[in-house]
Amino acid sequence: MYPGFSKPDKKAALKQLRTHGALFGAWVVAIRVTPYILHYFSNQKQELSLDF
Repeated sequence: MYPGFSKPDKKAALKQLRTHGALFGAWVVAIRVTPYILHYFSNQKQELSLDF
């Protein structure tokens, strides 16, 4: 396909794909869980008060 380059090894490509998939999954989990962690450590009460 590309002159001067050999086709990459399938085993190495699958290993790299698994590694990148795991890293992507870790980032997704970190981003999804961050608001819950920040909410847990915040000292604000979850009360709605309407002052008239």
